[in-house]
Amino acid sequence: MSEMVTQGAAAWTAEQMALITATIAKQATPDELKLFLYRAKNLGLDPLKPGQIHFVKYGNNPGTIVVGIEGFRVTAHRTGKLAGIKRGALRDEKGNLIGGWAEVYRTDWREPAREEVPLAEYNTGRGPWQKMPETMVKKVAEAAALRMAFPESLGGVYSEEEMHQAEQRPGQIIPEQPSAQDGAGVDRGYRIPFGKFAQRTLEEIDTRELGSYVDYIERKAEKDGKPLTGPVLDFVQRATAYLTALEAGASDDAHNAQDGSL
Repeated sequence: MSEMVTQGAAAWTAEQMALITATIAKQATPDELKLFLYRAKNLGLDPLKPGQIHFVKYGNNPGTIVVGIEGFRVTAHRTGKLAGIKRGALRDEKGNLIGGWAEVYRTDWREPAREEVPLAEYNTGRGPWQKMPETMVKKVAEAAALRMAFPESLGGVYSEEEMHQAEQRPGQIIPEQPSAQDGAGVDRGYRIPFGKFAQRTLEEIDTRELGSYVDYIERKAEKDGKPLTGPVLDFVQRATAYLTALEAGASDDAHNAQDGSL
């Protein structure tokens, strides 16, 4: 009988652990391996199944957990609200490939979540990007659209195709977010890590759209009976504080203008 290795609630045979450490997460430190297995269990994905979840590490940089496109689809399907996926290529007037698009349909949404991604931002010109750029950019678009459609399940999760550029441009995929301890205010430089406004700062978004998005997330969480956690909770808190500060500033400006007219 094979010896079992327990990681949280998940159990792996010694042979499975040896396979994971030798192939899937062969450069992981002991702590990175524990985190990888925990995240796989938490997402309900199997690292030994093709295309679900991977561990990527470049040189001495910290390792990154990335989810394959099959993992995105499995996670979205598990919500019971995935109604379909469409994707395709974007081309210029000469027929040259310039990007990819994807639409994800939910049973409870009237319109699909749509994402368009430019080839230039992701194409490394090497490996699969050199051999099959159209396939790669369509996968990036699909992952982004799935993340937009299911932020509670896929917020902060990035695909292998998105991570191919991490070696050349570290930090662009999952930027380090500023904290209150940075002394610059929690919203300054913060980039939203998921959804329709992914990678944009709060200042770049129309306040009405930002407020509506926060309201939607909070209403949906209340309807589903699930508390906000992780990057979604962080976003809501930052966005709410930002909007409150803007409203307070506008109120002060109006008050000062009224005083000046007396």
